[in-house]
Amino acid sequence: MKTRVAMIGCGAVGAIHAASLTRQPDVELTSVYSPDAQDALVFASKYKVPRVCDGIQSAVRNADVAIICSPSALHFDQARECLRSGLHTLIELPACGSSAEAAELGYEAMRSGVLLGCAHTARYLEPYARIQAVIEAGRIGELQAISFVRYPRLRARSWTDNALLHHAAHAIDLIKLWCGNMEPIACVASPAGLSPQSVSLLAKLPGGGPVSLTVSYQAKIPRSAMELLGAKHSIHTDGFSYLQSDLDGLNFVGEEQVVYEQGIEQQDAAFMAACHGKKGFIPWTDTVTLTQLVDHFRELSGLKS
Repeated sequence: MKTRVAMIGCGAVGAIHAASLTRQPDVELTSVYSPDAQDALVFASKYKVPRVCDGIQSAVRNADVAIICSPSALHFDQARECLRSGLHTLIELPACGSSAEAAELGYEAMRSGVLLGCAHTARYLEPYARIQAVIEAGRIGELQAISFVRYPRLRARSWTDNALLHHAAHAIDLIKLWCGNMEPIACVASPAGLSPQSVSLLAKLPGGGPVSLTVSYQAKIPRSAMELLGAKHSIHTDGFSYLQSDLDGLNFVGEEQVVYEQGIEQQDAAFMAACHGKKGFIPWTDTVTLTQLVDHFRELSGLKS
């Protein structure tokens, strides 16, 4: 029997999920919901989704899994509704707005006996996956410093993205994964409202080395760069199209969009397998601890939660 998937949201990322899932022979897209009915109709036609729905409850009816890729501010309420309806639920990052909301979603998943996951997509991108492998093998030595800069070119949206909760959180997640933890030291965010468009973070690695991280949606020229300085070797990558290192065999060259879509496809396949009892998907506790770190940075900046 095929796993029946309800798509909640049908924007650009939703389209990548849909394309990925249609290539899995044991998965079928059964419904799509979006507040924009016309967008949902176009999406349904393109990906052969049989039902266009006018609400979450209608979309989750007769489904096994929900994938939430709607505007970020809607994630928490929509995920909670899907969990209460008894669906395994995968949420695009940010999964919610705070660690308190993350804990509540975890409780709802446990109460309903379903799997809850967040799309920590950066972990599945080829350059970052290679970095994780060499760190786990101890090949670059103790990390002594990490710097990260991301100036993404955002698509036109009807909603306002949040640089701290979204793109900065992906980098925080990677650093926490590789190093075990980090100690937040400072955060500057602008504007100082609910949705900062530029953030700069400073943190300390477990060994005492510095982490500097800047994300901004204001740049006119897109840029992405991460540098890791290890005791034995150094690494530089944009996270998508290249990976450079003085460590033999670590270099990589790829096409940014292809690498991104392949990462989502691997992530979706891992989540679907986990829905059938196979181990290997990212535990929800990782999402909770990530949101706790983000909360800490937000407190340091004085941002409202």
